[in-house]
Amino acid sequence: MKKIFHIDDNEELVEITEMVLGKEYEIKSRSTVEGIAGELRQFNPDLILIDHFIGELNSEEILKDIHTAIPGFSIPVVLYSASYDIEEKAKRLGAVGFIEKPSSIKYIREYIHNFFQENN
Repeated sequence: MKKIFHIDDNEELVEITEMVLGKEYEIKSRSTVEGIAGELRQFNPDLILIDHFIGELNSEEILKDIHTAIPGFSIPVVLYSASYDIEEKAKRLGAVGFIEKPSSIKYIREYIHNFFQENN
């Protein structure tokens, strides 16, 4: 079973995502970033789904910290955000893609499914 690590400080959205994707994938979610590198190492996900802003940090800062803590870090990242320039931010991050908020549950499920089909 493919594993997804979801990072978002909107706890309601985290719960919905877990319910929707948890039927097909093993999901681990976080609403804070403290100790995240250790959890990523332990969980070893196939994909990271991350909001652009987590508290006062942005995804670029969070991923920079992860890259520093985990040499050779290469887990694909999908930016999941309501940011107006999400496509640009995803490219800057080196993300494999992006999902705009709000998106339908069906769209999110299909996007993740297609990602894993294309990257199997």
